[in-house]
Amino acid sequence: MESNEELNKEILNILDKYAECYLNKNLDGLMSLFVSDPDLVAIGTGADEWVKGPNQLKAGFKRDFSQADNIRLFFENLTISAAGKVSWVSGATTMQAMIHGEEIIVPGRVSLVLVENEKVWLIKHLHYSVPSENQEEGASWPE
Repeated sequence: MESNEELNKEILNILDKYAECYLNKNLDGLMSLFVSDPDLVAIGTGADEWVKGPNQLKAGFKRDFSQADNIRLFFENLTISAAGKVSWVSGATTMQAMIHGEEIIVPGRVSLVLVENEKVWLIKHLHYSVPSENQEEGASWPE
């Protein structure tokens, strides 16, 4: 079920804040966008980037910030759906960052689940992925 225009604006605003907080390395701002539940899950692109709960999430953001400068995040081609107090979002991402003085650009994908809590939407689940470089377009399996 697709969401309505009002919810779409709220979700896009949350993603804009997320990107702004990443750029400014605003840890408290980022954390304010997530539920404080212990069953919060965030999955990154690294093999060890599977965190559960706010404490692990905070540690993950701190690690990101310590390893890169000028982290810019762009969300593109988003699909926003909702049912009741749950919304799910998927789309493409581009992350640009300075690592040891060198700019890297990482195209990726993102999916999020947000829940409405006392009229405020918060992220409960986040998953980033990077398409396999070993899998050709049109192929179902990497070679």
